[in-house]
Amino acid sequence: MPRPCHFTAFFPISVIITAVIVSLNFTSTSTWAADANTDHTHDPENVVTLTSQAKANIGLRTAEADLRAIETVVHAHGNVVPHPGRKAIVTPRIGGIVKHIHFSIGESVKKGDLLLELESIDLQMAQIELIEAVAQKQSLASRLARLTGVFAKQIRRELQTRQIDYLQSVSELQELQTAIKKQKMLAVTTITAALEQMRFRLIKADIELRLLEATLKRTEALAEKRISAHKELITQQTEHSKGQSELIDAKRRFQILGISEQTVEKILQDGGETPILSLLGAEELDAETVLEKYAILSGKGTELVDAEAAYKIAAIKVSANKQRALAAGLTETLLENLAKTKAIVSFNDLSTEELIENYLAFVESSEALEGVLQLEEAFRSAVITLNKVQQKLHVSGLKPADIEKVVQTGQPSTMFYVTAPASGQIIKQHATLGATVEKSDVLFSILDTDVVWVEGEAHEDTLARIQSRWQTGNEVRIRVSAYPDTVFTGKISHISSVMDPEERIVHFWAEVNNPAHKLKPGMFADQSLVLEKGSEVLSVPLRAVFEEGGSRFVFVEFGDAYTKEEVVVGAQDDRFIEIRKGLFQGEYVVVQGQHQLLRAIANVPEASGAHGHPH
Repeated sequence: MPRPCHFTAFFPISVIITAVIVSLNFTSTSTWAADANTDHTHDPENVVTLTSQAKANIGLRTAEADLRAIETVVHAHGNVVPHPGRKAIVTPRIGGIVKHIHFSIGESVKKGDLLLELESIDLQMAQIELIEAVAQKQSLASRLARLTGVFAKQIRRELQTRQIDYLQSVSELQELQTAIKKQKMLAVTTITAALEQMRFRLIKADIELRLLEATLKRTEALAEKRISAHKELITQQTEHSKGQSELIDAKRRFQILGISEQTVEKILQDGGETPILSLLGAEELDAETVLEKYAILSGKGTELVDAEAAYKIAAIKVSANKQRALAAGLTETLLENLAKTKAIVSFNDLSTEELIENYLAFVESSEALEGVLQLEEAFRSAVITLNKVQQKLHVSGLKPADIEKVVQTGQPSTMFYVTAPASGQIIKQHATLGATVEKSDVLFSILDTDVVWVEGEAHEDTLARIQSRWQTGNEVRIRVSAYPDTVFTGKISHISSVMDPEERIVHFWAEVNNPAHKLKPGMFADQSLVLEKGSEVLSVPLRAVFEEGGSRFVFVEFGDAYTKEEVVVGAQDDRFIEIRKGLFQGEYVVVQGQHQLLRAIANVPEASGAHGHPH
């Protein structure tokens, strides 16, 4: 069946019956629209046919019979109240005289709008205090920067000095090491030369002794034959004895050095062709061992002892300078590179802050450090003082940009601008032009009704029904008498845990969006608390059903014809009522204009434009 067009707006009609009869063209008829539902049996006396103009004149509206969930609801009374989070009072937060007022009671303002201007000596004094605190901080900062610069130079100089001390001690140690090495080499050479002389003497003594022995044997033979004189024999014997003594002495010198007789014989047999150290087995030994074994042959012993003592002292000095450098914050790697490259690190690449932070420990007793620490303490106090002054101005209502402007310009101002802390409507005004106000005086009260609360009352006898099923977040439908056809929807935001002992009710509050500001604080409201949804059943809007003679009826639309049909109803909530018998899904019923239709059927000569709920 084609569904007719529905009107969403309506207006009351108040005309005399003659005009109604002419304009509405009411006709009692038994003629049915071609598309009428043949399942209904129609009584011609209960049918009204309307023209389009007649429908518009009475503001007739229809709704579809459809499957809907009938909800379990509880009704409660309440009041529209301001949302506690949407109220604001305006205080100057600083004393002064009202010079200009820009908004008055009843006007709407936005957050940040300029409400009024105050002339405040207190503000001017606070700004002067701010300017002085800034100047003090800047002065201390400048002095601290200069002193830390001097301190940084001292640290750099000290770090360079410790590098130089370490490098000099390392150089001295290296020079002593080189000198000792040279002296040892010279001593080994001297020892080698002495050993060669000893070998030469040994070989010479051995050769001479051999010659003397041969000469002595010939002289003895000649003396036996009385060819040679006895005196010559004695002379040869004396020379032979001297030769033996010379050879023994030469061998004894080797023995004093701990050289065995076998080695001495080896030296004699070699004939001077092999280096003496090789014959002694000392060629593979280091200079230290050679010096230790044959130190007696070297005249450099005392010099070596002195040089080695000086070397030990130099090594101790290097170690001490290294420890001082490490204590200053220099690293092992830096000192190793310094010893290799001989390049002093200047630390010019470090900022003053980094230098002081990294190398402060070793100059803790510095006078410059004492000055820096004292200035830093004074600077911190100045910063705290400045922050307090800024916080004081901020609490007084000055914005950070305003405070920064005073700091930059150094110019205080006596004018203080009071702005709206929130958007809304001014509902109270206490400020008057020329009045002197204190910082805690209330100048305006602002209320934002974009969101309101509806305070409801749940009576004690209904608590048992809803106690286990209502909670914050539950949907609430709200109606006020000023807008009978409008349903406002909200959600429970708070439920009181205390019962009013006198009225025996529990208060709850529903938060409702109110962008059109239709709900006004102070209005009475009816609330429907939605507890749960039922199963879907055939239903129509509650206002479509009216009662007559103990029975329930609806007007069903068939094209331009509207027939009065009896129905059997079931469960209902605050919007819909179940139809158990008398309608089919998809049929349209009249929800506005039933009074006029009833009068037309009854031919009542009265105005037919009144609205209401005839059920």
